[in-house]
Amino acid sequence: MVLLKTYLPLIPDPRRSQGKRYDLPHVLLFSILAILSGATSYRKIHRFIRARREQLNAWCGVAWKRAPAHTSIRYVLQGLEPATVETAFREHARHLAQHPTDAGCQIACDGKTLRGSFDHFEDQHAVQLFSALATDTPLILGHVLISTQATDKTHEIPAAQQLIDELKLTDRLFTLDALHAQKTVERVRQNDNHLLVQLKRNQPTLYDAFVERIVPQPVADVHRTHEVGQRNRIEQRVVSVWPLAAGFGSEPWHDHFQTGIRVERHTEVFDTRRKDWAERCETAYYLTTQPLTAHQAAQLIRTHWHVENRLHYVRDVTLGEDASRIRRNPGIFALLRSFALNLLRVNGIDNISEALYDNALDFNRVLAYQGL
Repeated sequence: MVLLKTYLPLIPDPRRSQGKRYDLPHVLLFSILAILSGATSYRKIHRFIRARREQLNAWCGVAWKRAPAHTSIRYVLQGLEPATVETAFREHARHLAQHPTDAGCQIACDGKTLRGSFDHFEDQHAVQLFSALATDTPLILGHVLISTQATDKTHEIPAAQQLIDELKLTDRLFTLDALHAQKTVERVRQNDNHLLVQLKRNQPTLYDAFVERIVPQPVADVHRTHEVGQRNRIEQRVVSVWPLAAGFGSEPWHDHFQTGIRVERHTEVFDTRRKDWAERCETAYYLTTQPLTAHQAAQLIRTHWHVENRLHYVRDVTLGEDASRIRRNPGIFALLRSFALNLLRVNGIDNISEALYDNALDFNRVLAYQGL
């Protein structure tokens, strides 16, 4: 029980020592186990503990005579400091990775909104959660919670810089969206890491320098793919790369970029109502701080979308994060979901929805998980 004995005790208990009937590490552990069995609220955590109390007592060596009320669980969890829970989470994620993200591993970073965490009565905006995902595992390495006073996505910029600094990784490739095509590159390069970032018109000087001066030149390498996918979709991609010389941009930080990338997508989707094909053409630009072939660039750009498909979508839909209306300290429950998701991933589970249902049917499956 490495999670219970080593990592959850790192989280300080803000309650008075007198009269504590339920100790914090076990409340946290049982909450994570409840999420692994499909719980999405404090009430469902209570119902899980009530149903599995005898098994939990025997497994953990405790003697709880009854399950804590959902109000008690809510009081305990909402009183925690998110930074201390995050510290324990990152240490546990490092333990699960064992060889925490091999050299050159891609770290996909992106933010999402806890949509139901807004509170109009308290003038509180929805909380944002910025996460880093190791795409090879895929384990969540860490998060930064963005203040409820943040009203736009520009607050992701300091959050990304903070998370990259705090993870203290070296020789990794961080991939981010176009919002971070700026001096974030200098923070990434401080620890000999690399950056791959989308380029849009939010950086007009850099965008114009690349599109007008570099793209018209002969390409250094090209990679083409043709895919007939699901949902009546045919997609062709052409990825072109150019080496970038020092001084191609006007700012000193522009010189960190070594390769420019253009991705041209031609998509045909069959409309079953109209019985016709709808065509769509898109062109996207990317910059990276390391030399890449066109094939490498194509793989890295597609892999970045793991943060949407294997993290954000799973959190929002399967784990019920979008539907959650927890408004007070919502980051704590979000971090508990991350604990659960990492445990599922390290045990080789790809279909999270199916695993939650199986766990609800057979609790012994959960107790056998590696990493608990």
